[in-house]
Amino acid sequence: MLSNISTPIDDELLAVHNLIKKHLTIKTGYLGTYAHLDFSSINKNIRPVLVILSSRIYGLAREKTIALAGVIQFIYMASNVHQGISENDSEYYRGNVDPKDGSQFPVLVGDYLYGKFFFFLSEAGILNLLDPLAEIICQIHEGGLLKKKLTRQVPPSKAFREVVRKETATLFAGCCSLGALLTDAAPEDRESMRCYGLNLGMAYGLLEHGIPMEHASTYLVEALNSLSSVSAGPERTLLEKLVHNLYRQGLPVRRMVI
Repeated sequence: MLSNISTPIDDELLAVHNLIKKHLTIKTGYLGTYAHLDFSSINKNIRPVLVILSSRIYGLAREKTIALAGVIQFIYMASNVHQGISENDSEYYRGNVDPKDGSQFPVLVGDYLYGKFFFFLSEAGILNLLDPLAEIICQIHEGGLLKKKLTRQVPPSKAFREVVRKETATLFAGCCSLGALLTDAAPEDRESMRCYGLNLGMAYGLLEHGIPMEHASTYLVEALNSLSSVSAGPERTLLEKLVHNLYRQGLPVRRMVI
């Protein structure tokens, strides 16, 4: 879905992946030994792609953009690690479960990944993004708490959509609005990008949970409408193509429907 979109930004995307890879290896070894850090190709790339394209529309601030894309990906990875933590460690203590499926090591890995986001912001001189990113993290975890109450909800109910908004769409919105903010885009432009990311994220999150396209397509239309006020250019065309690709190809289901 991203193969014909990411090619023009391959250099920046490679730099993001190299940054992440560097910080996933510590003295005790590769962090993937202690927590589940294997993600699909699209989930390794789509959030960094959104950050990079949203920044390039208004004039790429390369080093800051790469740092922000790395931060966003670390937040995504950390939230997934924490969401997948077992509530019962008894099997792990008996030695019957892979450490990645316990709770002690994944908790520490998730905390480490969250800690890195502050480090990257400081190193790149973009600590002004700390508040909005912290709020995004809070929203993600609020979504996780809400999800635990949805055992009797039938997706895509209003409550289910609220979980998707908090867990997935809010981070997509941050990719786009904060990417634009890096290059001092005007407030109205940042809002257009935020709306694009939020609606794309709603569609993405619904599809990822196995919800039929008929429930996601309205959000994709709104994502395209949000770009109508954005200056025409190659980056806007790629963001539009991303919407069309998602509509045509959909997504593999990553998680069980609640």
